[in-house]
Amino acid sequence: MKKRFAAAFVLAVLAGILQHFLHEWLPIPLTALFAPVNESVWEHLKLLYWPFLLAAILLTRRMRELPRAWSAFLASLLLMPLVLTSLYYLLKSGFGLESAALDIALYLAVMAFGFLLSYHLYDSGAAERRLGGLIVLSALYGVALIVFSVAAPPLPIFQPPV
Repeated sequence: MKKRFAAAFVLAVLAGILQHFLHEWLPIPLTALFAPVNESVWEHLKLLYWPFLLAAILLTRRMRELPRAWSAFLASLLLMPLVLTSLYYLLKSGFGLESAALDIALYLAVMAFGFLLSYHLYDSGAAERRLGGLIVLSALYGVALIVFSVAAPPLPIFQPPV
């Protein structure tokens, strides 16, 4: 199973890289829902959400304990943006570090964290009893990614850097 998670990680990262440029290559409203439309932190959270969710769908197709698997994936899906934004703002505001290479490394590290966490949570079953709440929160987060792409509030996380 570790090999399947590792392969899914690589594919999800590659999908996220392609997804980063999707709206630029095909600037239609549909791609704006799933791909970043600007360089804001919020828009880049789509690069975690959609590829990870797709990887979870593919990985769970062969798993026997679906509630256990989905609780693990959804818990990770919800923690990844918190980890990414926390580290991003800590590095940028706390240490004055800012570069494209650092952003890419942070993306890779957080995506790896998500897959490792889901593997651990699946193995331990620690999040299984919270599946209902995780489904609701993950769906709300996905809707928020779409809604705030269309109607972004005037807050720094939604604004592209100057």
